[in-house]
Amino acid sequence: MTQPIPIIGAGLAGLTLSRTLLYHNIPSVLYEKAPKAGRRNNYAITLHKTAYQPLLSILGLDEHAFKRRVAVDAETGGLGSIARDVNLPSHGGLYDTTGSFRANRARLEEVLGEGVEIRWGYAVEGVEVGVQQEGGGGGGVKLQFHNGEETPCAKLVIGADGVHSIVRKLLVPSAAVAVEILPYAVFNGKYKVEGGQTFSREYGSALTREANLVSTTQNNKCALSVSINESNTDQVYVNWTFSRPALCNKHDPLHRPSRSLQDAKQIPEELFNEVRALSGLQPPFSAVFDPERMRNDRILHWLMRTTAVPLRDLQTLFNDSGVCLMGDAVHAEPILGGNGANAAIVDGVTLAEAIAGRANGSGVETWYTERYGVWKRGVEESVRAIRDMHHAETQMSGNL
Repeated sequence: MTQPIPIIGAGLAGLTLSRTLLYHNIPSVLYEKAPKAGRRNNYAITLHKTAYQPLLSILGLDEHAFKRRVAVDAETGGLGSIARDVNLPSHGGLYDTTGSFRANRARLEEVLGEGVEIRWGYAVEGVEVGVQQEGGGGGGVKLQFHNGEETPCAKLVIGADGVHSIVRKLLVPSAAVAVEILPYAVFNGKYKVEGGQTFSREYGSALTREANLVSTTQNNKCALSVSINESNTDQVYVNWTFSRPALCNKHDPLHRPSRSLQDAKQIPEELFNEVRALSGLQPPFSAVFDPERMRNDRILHWLMRTTAVPLRDLQTLFNDSGVCLMGDAVHAEPILGGNGANAAIVDGVTLAEAIAGRANGSGVETWYTERYGVWKRGVEESVRAIRDMHHAETQMSGNL
């Protein structure tokens, strides 16, 4: 296979796929709609051994060296350790959480992208299938981009462009892939603090090299978490989440499932009122969840999205057009309680191996069959995990 495989989306799924294909001496090109403008995705994610262990040989790193490159506190000699009392959802044993750690996503993407060809500012506008290939072969695919360019005719195209996948929307019937919004009010905030003694004085001993992620609950329903996105000797970048089940049978100003992407930055005053009503918070929660301090944070209203494209539609799409979907484009999990980053990495490694094992990507249909049960279970377990996180089984009845 000499012609590069077009991959849409330079997120974790696409980057892992491209880097693993490179390991197998199969060329690919990543097309990413975002412009390359500084560091993207500078936030923390939890990585499980099930996902990162297969990456080590591909990257040529041992486990310690890998963590020293991507851990949130790597610059200060840490390994991204998580507090022992934090419950990490394993999705019913799908993931080995014994070696889990907090990684900075931007650092991870930089490592995965080494040696990979990425073309920035390429937003998909159209997909043409059944294109006549050079030499008389039929059944090829061409992608058209907003910048007026298009890809050469390809036998295999990968859509790894996330839960809002344009490739999926253009090619799969919308009724089959409705995105579900789970009934939770979730807000995420980010800010930075001076490092060293200033950080220790304000946040106590709760956030340390041995605990880059801590969590607690209030009133058996409100879940609070605080984590480190990145730290160095001068500054610490702090991340927090506030979440609770949506109010039943009444208007909830903190849960707006129909909001637009642009409206994610519109933060209602009621959030600060609810935070003000929290009681008995200990460090670091007392320092982080201060409503007046929070007003200066970069806050986003998160929606907990899930989706699951039917297996038959995935196989039909691939057989009819040569287009393969992966990652969040197929089986998105909610940010809280989900293991979407880990699932994306596993997708990338296993799909590359399926392509490498069968010429022209003919192993994709088998890969779908083998992976689909895991995807379905992952989505189901993530929904259960976010429910358990809030200890709100009674409040949630009738909502899921």
